[in-house]
Amino acid sequence: MADSTGLQFVSAYAFEAMQKVDVVRLAALSDPELRLLLPCLVRMALCAPADQSQSWAQDKKLILRLLSGVEAVNSIVALLSVDFHALEQDARKEQQLRHKAGGSNGESILVSQLQHGLTLEFEHSDPLRRLRLTLSELLAIMNKVQSENGLFRRVL
Repeated sequence: MADSTGLQFVSAYAFEAMQKVDVVRLAALSDPELRLLLPCLVRMALCAPADQSQSWAQDKKLILRLLSGVEAVNSIVALLSVDFHALEQDARKEQQLRHKAGGSNGESILVSQLQHGLTLEFEHSDPLRRLRLTLSELLAIMNKVQSENGLFRRVL
């Protein structure tokens, strides 16, 4: 296979290994192939399983061993702990607030006062804060595009 930047899709071999939860075949995957499966593997290893058998316990240990050598796993684990329902509610409130305020960036539900510039704040923040910063910026861009489209329609 190509390097990880060229690998865009899960191979049939890797897909079948995941589908059958064949940890021996998963262990034989190359790093780029394994990287594409990281979110699934992390979730399999960390969430409470329906299968409480001894064989699954052994398979889970092997999956954890596979994951222990991959640095990106910590980021995925942090994202799995985010309360996405609460984040979605805050994003909706933020969207309504921006709509009522006419797109001004004064108040924000998603992001409290920035102590540094946006870039530094993002770089030094935990995953939840990064998601909030990103959502806030996306909502600001969406609001700006909507207001510019409305202005463009009035001119026509």
